[in-house]
Amino acid sequence: MDNKSNLAPVIKIDENKCINCYACITACPVKYCMNGSGDVLRINHDLCIGCGHCISVCSHEAREIIDDTDSFLEDLKRGIKMIAVAAPAAASVFAGSYLKLNGYLKSLGVEAVFDVSFGAELTVVSYINYIKTKNPRMVIAQPCPAIVSYIEIYYPELLPYLAPADSPMLHTIKMIRQYYPQYKDYKIAVISPCIAKKREFSETGLGDYNVTMLALRNLLKQQNINLANCVTAEYTGPEAERAVSFSSPGGLLDTAERFVPGIRRDTRKIEGVHTIYHYLTGISEKLKKPGVEFPLLVDCLNCENGCNGGPGTGNNKQTLDELESPIRKRSKELEKRLNPGHQKALYNKYHKQLNRYWKPGLYDRSYQDLSKYNNLKIPGNAELTEVYSSLKKFGKEDLYDCTACGYGSCKSMATAIFNKLNKPGNCAHYNLKLLEEEKKVTVYINQQLKEHINRALGVIENINDLVEKLNVSINTQADSVNESTSVTGHMVDSIKNTAEMSKQKRNAVLELISSAAKGQDTMQETIQAVKNIAASVDGIASAIKIISVIASNTNLLAMNAAIEAAHAGEAGRGFAVVADEIRHLSETTRENSRNISQTLSNIITGINTTSKRSGDTGNFINDMTHEINGFASTMTELIDTLGSLSNESYMITNSLKSLEETSATVKADYDVMLSLTDKLRYDINFLAAMSTDIVRAIEENDQEIIAKLVSLDK
Repeated sequence: MDNKSNLAPVIKIDENKCINCYACITACPVKYCMNGSGDVLRINHDLCIGCGHCISVCSHEAREIIDDTDSFLEDLKRGIKMIAVAAPAAASVFAGSYLKLNGYLKSLGVEAVFDVSFGAELTVVSYINYIKTKNPRMVIAQPCPAIVSYIEIYYPELLPYLAPADSPMLHTIKMIRQYYPQYKDYKIAVISPCIAKKREFSETGLGDYNVTMLALRNLLKQQNINLANCVTAEYTGPEAERAVSFSSPGGLLDTAERFVPGIRRDTRKIEGVHTIYHYLTGISEKLKKPGVEFPLLVDCLNCENGCNGGPGTGNNKQTLDELESPIRKRSKELEKRLNPGHQKALYNKYHKQLNRYWKPGLYDRSYQDLSKYNNLKIPGNAELTEVYSSLKKFGKEDLYDCTACGYGSCKSMATAIFNKLNKPGNCAHYNLKLLEEEKKVTVYINQQLKEHINRALGVIENINDLVEKLNVSINTQADSVNESTSVTGHMVDSIKNTAEMSKQKRNAVLELISSAAKGQDTMQETIQAVKNIAASVDGIASAIKIISVIASNTNLLAMNAAIEAAHAGEAGRGFAVVADEIRHLSETTRENSRNISQTLSNIITGINTTSKRSGDTGNFINDMTHEINGFASTMTELIDTLGSLSNESYMITNSLKSLEETSATVKADYDVMLSLTDKLRYDINFLAAMSTDIVRAIEENDQEIIAKLVSLDK
C-alpha cells in the first residue's frame, strides 16, 4: 500500500498490475513522488501534485483515480440534501447531453445543478480587479489545482505571484453560499474533470464531493442508462456567457480579453505537463535576477488539452478538435440566443449581473507553504560520486543522461537512489555494464564448461568401452550360468530320482529289518524247542535207564520166580513175594511207560513245532534274501547315479570356476568404471556448483563471486 499522507490521495496503484516499468516516472513532472526502489512503484502523496499524467501513460492500467463518487451516491441514498456544480467540461465529456446529465443527477436526488461557467466569469472579474488595484509584477492563474500544489510544495517562492483568488469552482460554491441561502444546509457535489480538485476542497474546506465525469460515465454504463433518454434540466442560477469555453486552452485569456481588450499581448498561454512545470521552474530561477521582465498574466493549465481532456474525463486520448468542438457549438448557440446584434447593450446588462454576484473580498484565496513535505536530500559531490560508483559510473563519459530511468538525467537518478527512492538495477547502462561483466564471466565459464564437459565426455567414452567389455563378460558369464543351470538341472533331477528310489528302498529295508526281527524271534523259538526236545530226550534216557533197571530186576525176579516156582510147594510164600514184586515192577514199568509215552509225545510236539518254526524261518529268510537282493540292486543304481552326479558336479565345478573368473573380471572392470564415475561426478558437481554461483552472482550482482569465478584455476 501507498504511504500514509497529510495530503489527500488522488491516485492509487494496483500492485497486481504494476510492473515497475518507469513510464510513470518519465511522465511525472515532479519525479520524486514516485518510489521505484521496490518491485512496484509506490506514491508519496505528500509530494504528488495530482496532475494525473501517470494515469494516461500507464499501459498496464495499474493506476486508478480516487474520487468521492461512491460516498456521494451513498449519501444520496441516505437522503442527504444535495446540490451540484458542474464544470464547463461537461459539455465536452457529455457532448449534446450535458443538460440531460443534469436531469439524471436530479433523478438521483440532487436538488439543483449550477454551471461553473458563471463562476469562471466571476473568476476573471476577480483577476482583473486584482490587476487593476494591486498592479502586480505577474499573476499566475490558478484554476488548475495541480499547478497550485506544485507551487505550494516545490516552489513556495512563487506563492506571492499566484492569483489570490479562488478557482471558478470555488467562486461558484461561494456564490451559492452567499446568494442562495435556501441551499445553506445542502452538501455540494462537484462534477469535475480533475482528480486534483479534491486537494483544493480539502485545503479550503469548500466542496464536499469530487465526483469525476469519468466515474459518472462508468456509472451510466454499469446501469445501462442512455442520457439521451433522460429528462433535460437547465442549470440553476445565472447563465454564463463567454466563459463556457473556460475549460479549453486559452479559455481564461479569451474571457479576460472581453473585460480588458489587448490583455492578450501581456499574457503567456501555456499548458501541458511537459512545458508548464519546466516554465514555472524557470520563472523561479529568474525571479532572483534583476531586470527580467515577466508576462502580466500566465494563463496556464496542467492538461495539454485543457480540462476537456483532464484525467477525470477519460478523454485523454482524443484530439483537441474532438474535445473542443462541443464547447464551440455551445458557445455559438449561447451567443445566438443572447442576440449578438446588440453587443453593447448585452455587455452592460451582463456586467450588471456579474456585479450583482461579485463583491470585493468574497472570493479571495490564500495558499499554504507545503515545502515541509519536500524533504528530499540533495547529495553533495562526494555523495554523488559514491552513488555513481554504485551505478558503475566512474567518469563524465559514463554520465549518459539517456532518460531510460525516467528521471531525465544521471544526476536526478543518483538523487533518487541517494534518497532510497530507486535502485541501481533500474539504470539501463548499469545493467549494460553488468551484462558486459557477466559476458566476460560467461566466456570464462564457457571455457570451464567446455573443459569439464570434454573431461566428462572422455570419461563417458572410457565408461562406454568398459561397458562394452563388461557386456562381453556378462554374456560369457550368462553362458556359464546357463550351462551351470542346465547341469544343475540334470543333477537336481538325478538327485530327485535317487531320493525317490531311496525312499522306496527305505521302506524295503524297513520291511527287511522287520523280517529279520521276526526270523530272529522264530529262531529263538526253534532254539527253545530244540532245548525242550533235548530235555525230553534226557527224560527218555532216564526212563530208559529205569526201564532197564526194572527189566533187569524183572528178569532177576522172573528167574527167582522160576526158581521158586520150581521149588513150589511149601515155598509158596516166597513165590507170592516174588509175584508181588513182579506186580510192583510191572506197575512201575507201566507208569514209566506212560511217562515215556508222554515224554515221547512232547518230543514229537516239540519236533513238529521246531519243524514248523524252521519252515517259517526258512520263508522269512527267503523273503530277507529277496529284499536284500532288491536292496543290493537299488544300491547299485544309487552308486551309478552318484557316479553320474560326481561327473556332472565336476562339470559344475569347472563352470563355477569359469564364472568366478568372469565375476572377478567384471568386478575389476566395475571398480574402474566406479572410479571413472567418481571423476565424472566430480566434474558434474563442479559444473553444478559453478552454475549455482553464476545464478547467485547474476541475481545478487555479487562482484566478489564474479571475481572468484574469473580467478578460478582451470
